[in-house]
Amino acid sequence: MYSWPSSLYASITKLAVKDSCRRQGYGEALLTAAIQKCRTRNVGRISLHVDPMRTPAMNLYKKVGFKVDNLIQSYYSSDRNAYRLYLDFDAS
Repeated sequence: MYSWPSSLYASITKLAVKDSCRRQGYGEALLTAAIQKCRTRNVGRISLHVDPMRTPAMNLYKKVGFKVDNLIQSYYSSDRNAYRLYLDFDAS
């Protein structure tokens, strides 16, 4: 995760779980911890990119409240796109 201490925005650049450890809640725990850290730093928005073909990752991000911003053509390579997702926090 990348964020300046006083930033209004943060970006999750990498979140990975070893194949043999998947479907055990580790990804959700890592993501939840990152979100909580952003909340303590008063970040207003978290963004990330994900391959649309990575259904388990898409499901996890949507489960915790991320929304699709847009599709970015050729993000990973000429034939691999990405969704940019975001999670906004309430101003209160």
